Amino acid sequence: MQLDLGLAAPAARIVVLGSGSGGNVLVVECGSRRLMIDAGFSCREIESRLKQCQVDLDGFEGLVLTHEHSDHTRGAARFAKRHDLKVYATAGTLGELDLGAKGIPTQKVRSGEALEIGNFVVEPFEIPHDAREPVGYVVEDGTGHRVGLAADLGTWSQLVWGRLTNLDALVLETNHDLEMLRSGPYPWPLKQRVAGRHGHLSNAEAARGLPELLSDRLKWVVLYHLSRTNNLPALALEAVGETVNRCGAATQICVSDQGQPTPWLDLEDWTAPDTALTGEPDSAAADPLQGS
Repeated sequence: MQLDLGLAAPAARIVVLGSGSGGNVLVVECGSRRLMIDAGFSCREIESRLKQCQVDLDGFEGLVLTHEHSDHTRGAARFAKRHDLKVYATAGTLGELDLGAKGIPTQKVRSGEALEIGNFVVEPFEIPHDAREPVGYVVEDGTGHRVGLAADLGTWSQLVWGRLTNLDALVLETNHDLEMLRSGPYPWPLKQRVAGRHGHLSNAEAARGLPELLSDRLKWVVLYHLSRTNNLPALALEAVGETVNRCGAATQICVSDQGQPTPWLDLEDWTAPDTALTGEPDSAAADPLQGS
């Protein structure tokens, strides 16, 4: 979708309000309009973090959900109701949340069928995860910038990767380091779930599939949904950064954090933000913003 925006095109950028097992929220912005993907914190916490990022709470076109798990939907009902937003999700996700009974307008999305939400075109695609009907998304704004989100998926596949082409930003799960998971405190059945084909993507798996997605257009790879227990920002950054450098890509890497938002990541400007993220309290220190 291309809009006639006159001489001055609106700025296009993204911010992760927070990501991890305690909550996940991604905001895609074009000019004064924006789209929220997932609402995994309480409504109050989402509003607080939006204000921290100097976001107008009334500028949202809608709320899009990937799946029903609470770290992606905890604040969805209250935030949507307070800000008069329609919620977009698959039939499986909506069936688990029952938002209609709470008076919240909803619209079903289907894998492979693009839909317009305000000035954005949203393309859902099926992902392998142990939820009712989980999806990832590619969001294209009114100026043609494209953002892909692939998180909460047990493995990368040609079906998923085929959707994540020609992007300006890729938000990609790097949930765990496999050795940390194997030797960590989780009970064995949970370890099997996390590492299984319908669990979560490891640092190594994300790095292994990344070369197919790198391009001259891709400005940002955002490392998403890191486990506090089974990963360290430095390990995720090392795995993905090594791949980016080996491929000679100019793509920059940002490590998202559970406790605070990332800087705004500009989809038009290659300059990395001056503000650096702080690693999780129990992690080794690592610079979360890295140019290749």
